Amino acid sequence: MSNYFIYKITYTLHKLGFYYYSVKYYIKDNYNKTSNPIINIFGFIRIIIIALFHELKIFSSKSRFYEYTEIPITTVCTLKCKACSNLIPCYKNPKDVDLNMLLKSIDVFLECINNIVYMRVLGGEPFSSKNLFPVLQKLLQSSKIQRIEIVTNGTLIPKDDELIELLKNKRIIISISEYPQVDLSRLILFLKNNNINYRIDKINFWMDYGDTTKKNKSYNELKKQFRRCNHICKSLLNGQLHLCPRSSHGTDLGIITNNEDDYINLLDKTISIEEKKKLIIKLFKKKCILACDYCDFATSKSKKIPVAEQVEN
Repeated sequence: MSNYFIYKITYTLHKLGFYYYSVKYYIKDNYNKTSNPIINIFGFIRIIIIALFHELKIFSSKSRFYEYTEIPITTVCTLKCKACSNLIPCYKNPKDVDLNMLLKSIDVFLECINNIVYMRVLGGEPFSSKNLFPVLQKLLQSSKIQRIEIVTNGTLIPKDDELIELLKNKRIIISISEYPQVDLSRLILFLKNNNINYRIDKINFWMDYGDTTKKNKSYNELKKQFRRCNHICKSLLNGQLHLCPRSSHGTDLGIITNNEDDYINLLDKTISIEEKKKLIIKLFKKKCILACDYCDFATSKSKKIPVAEQVEN
């Protein structure tokens, strides 16, 4: 079987996974149990049918229904993980992303789409950032977003009362990466006591993305790698929508040569919203990006490595 068909099958299965969660959340938000079992059953079936028709557009790129997009709000992190896929330890002067730029780019992105299953807020460590509260406020204002996920390494516990109250919103879930170096007991107790949704992502190993040197792969090699890569981690950084965090952070750091064909500048006022919608669809249909030449993931060189191994420098 060719790599193309392998990619198509895995990508379709991945979409089905998001489709499942999309329908699940639609049902959860719209289905109220009643005491009458017959009404209960028929009501449940009705909601499933509505949800299926409502969410089938996930298979059409023209419908502008998307799986998820990541929003890095800071490059400050409490850990310094070797082989961090987002290149966070490479930042010599980590800081919060400009808030004004963040909010404007979110506005434009939401104007360009019809619906999205997840918006993932991450860093660095998002609980270290002053941007978290205003960004969550902005995201919660949009009905286009079904769920908001905050990705944390579990090292920090929120202290701000306004933020804690906001985190109780049922559209928000805290995704905790379980690392052997971090004791999660205090954070989990805090989340339980405050009735905040959370899940623990147990990770047995990482895959090594390799160093950030240019590999000088051929175009065919880049296309083959791109097809094999689970490139769904759309990353919105500094007003630019990239296909993956290696591309967004690598470009931001100056590690990867800036290639304007590999991202969309959502804050470019010379491009209309309608044109940006078309550019997003075009971007998502690319066969490869320059960042693939600075990455070994989805190649034979990518090996299993220990989770969140810390480095001093």
